[in-house]
Amino acid sequence: MQNVSIQKASELSPPLKSAIEQLLGRPIDAAEEVSIAAVPPQQVPPSENRAAVARKLEAFLNRRAEKTGDVSDQEIDAAVDEAVDHVRHSRG
Repeated sequence: MQNVSIQKASELSPPLKSAIEQLLGRPIDAAEEVSIAAVPPQQVPPSENRAAVARKLEAFLNRRAEKTGDVSDQEIDAAVDEAVDHVRHSRG
């Protein structure tokens, strides 16, 4: 039983190529390879500490919200953009 299929986009039938483009939300080039994998769903057992982790996360996010309450969304976006640009340009 096969779980993975890889094909060149140029070898796909037009209806299949169209369906894949619809799933991806973009056109695919004839030279691209399309990979399809069928895997069983990942079952994550419920954590006994899930509620505690959720409370900690909520408290953390609330502290962050308090610290940035007087900062506009535009300023926050600009700071995030600046940080991302810095990381991208500092990679060697």
